[in-house]
Formats: sequence, structure tokens, C-alpha cells
Amino acid sequence: MSTPARPVALVLEKIMSASPDEFHRSIAVLDASRSPALSHRLACGAGFVTITYAALPSVRLGTLLELPRAKITLTFEKATEQERAQFMPRFDLAFRRGGG
Repeated sequence: MSTPARPVALVLEKIMSASPDEFHRSIAVLDASRSPALSHRLACGAGFVTITYAALPSVRLGTLLELPRAKITLTFEKATEQERAQFMPRFDLAFRRGGG
């Protein structure tokens, strides 16, 4: 009799255009009860995901536009592959920016 495989911790890093305020607003979309912080631990199925913001140097496009940049790290703990796959569309939607 074999024991079920325990989910392995998974770390994803994304480089995004996001200021700390934009990060806080996006986290609030995922969980409105969250107060502003640079790291949040949220439920993800039977496990958790920790989402962390780290500022990077901004990027300048031409002479008129400067965009903030950040490394957003998602650390999944005890969440199955299916639970992570269900969480990521919610994350992507919460962190989506308008544009055109």
C-alpha cells in the first residue's frame, strides 16, 4: 500500500509593472479583508500561497513614460497541481491591467 504523494512546494516568479499601491489593490481583489502589506499568505485549496512584492528599478520608455517594476513571487505550499491551476486564473485576473 503506497501513501499519496504530498504536494511539493512550488515557487513562481513574475516580473510585473506594479507599484506597491497597485499590488495592494490587486491583493484586495483576491481577498478584500487584507490590509496593505508586501507579503500575503492566502488559502489555496488544502494548502497556501504566499504572494510577495519586491520593488525593482523602474523602466523608462522614451521621454514621457516611466513604469514601476516588481518581482512578484508566488510560493505554493501543500497545494496540489490542480489547486495551483485553479488559483492562477484568479491571480492573473486580479493583477490584470487595462491597456490598449
